[in-house]
Amino acid sequence: MSGHRSWRAVAVAAIGLAVAAAAHAGDDEALLPADREVAAVLARTPAWRAARQAIETEREARRQGVVGPQEWIGSVNVAQRRIRDSALGNTLEWEAGLDRTLRRAGKLEAADRLGGSRVELAQAMGSLAWREQARALIERYGAWLRERESARVWREQVALLEAQADAVAKRQRLGDAARIERIQVDAALAQAQAQVVIAEGRAQAAREALEQQFPELAFPQPPSLPDPPGLAADEGAWIDAQLAHAPELESARREVQVAEEQLRVEQLERRPDPTVGLRLGQARDANEQVVGVVLSIPFGGEYRAAAARAAASRAATAALRRDDAQRRAETDARLKLREAQLAHGGWQRARAAQDKLEQAAQGLARGYQLGEGSLADLLAARRLANEQRLATSTSAVDAWVARWRLLLESGRLWEESAAPVGPAGG
Repeated sequence: MSGHRSWRAVAVAAIGLAVAAAAHAGDDEALLPADREVAAVLARTPAWRAARQAIETEREARRQGVVGPQEWIGSVNVAQRRIRDSALGNTLEWEAGLDRTLRRAGKLEAADRLGGSRVELAQAMGSLAWREQARALIERYGAWLRERESARVWREQVALLEAQADAVAKRQRLGDAARIERIQVDAALAQAQAQVVIAEGRAQAAREALEQQFPELAFPQPPSLPDPPGLAADEGAWIDAQLAHAPELESARREVQVAEEQLRVEQLERRPDPTVGLRLGQARDANEQVVGVVLSIPFGGEYRAAAARAAASRAATAALRRDDAQRRAETDARLKLREAQLAHGGWQRARAAQDKLEQAAQGLARGYQLGEGSLADLLAARRLANEQRLATSTSAVDAWVARWRLLLESGRLWEESAAPVGPAGG
């Protein structure tokens, strides 16, 4: 009953997250490529293709385990016997044999279960490889967005300072502005222009790194970054969804399953398999004919007992690692949710501060136009407002990236099931 209730909770959480994600699907689509395009690119990454190849390897290993190493062994012995003080003299003798080890009951089924669990582990590791590539894509894309937004803010600052420089030049021609004011505004403009060059260079470098790691993926480029949406679902739903889609946790569970199946195999191997054989031969120049059956049974010793104990230790170790993975998954799920909440709240506070500083700068600009206040105060206000715009743009990108991380870990973004089937997907 407890398992039924837990799955019901996960299903309810998934429904809640689906409704919440649908409410803001347009916001994400404005910044993210289409899911099918991302899936096609991720499916071509060497890491995921290697993981898919590992699944095929384990499937073949499973077939190998089911067939087993027990094969027919043929043998032929030919000898010449020398008999002294006998009328027979030298005689030719030969013997032919055919042997095969017989697998004890239960070992075939145990090998099949072990092979199946290894295939499932390889599939879980494939999902982990997919998730890691998707995480890397989010990080690369977020790095580019931060630099791109920084360049945009600096270009806006240059435009404001250019307009301010024109205003100062006009006032200077009318004799209302001192020469020092022209020097001040030109210096501020030169600094901003230098920052534009640096920011655009960083944005270009980040974009090239993104394109190099994930080629053929086109990202939308809206003129400005949309406001990041908040999280509509409750905390429990987000946490449950992350735990239900955690590839590290699923891999740890599969490792326990493999270790337990390996332990069953080693326990069965403590009873060695018997070998039966047929013998045919002749001696004394065909005067003697030999037909016989051979049965050999190895005695299990300390080697097999130690193998079973080692398998038991590995199973216990895997169980402890699974428990550790469960704890880390629960901690990471809460942390990612908290990061998304804090990032959105930080952006809201940064945006409020930006509005206040821009209002102050605009007020000083109007006062300067009316001949009130100093240019130094206006430029200082412009500088503070620009710094806050930079901070706000960075916090907005952080909020978006934290949101995408949460959607990804909750199974709501770039799912492995969307990977194309074929050579591109391995």
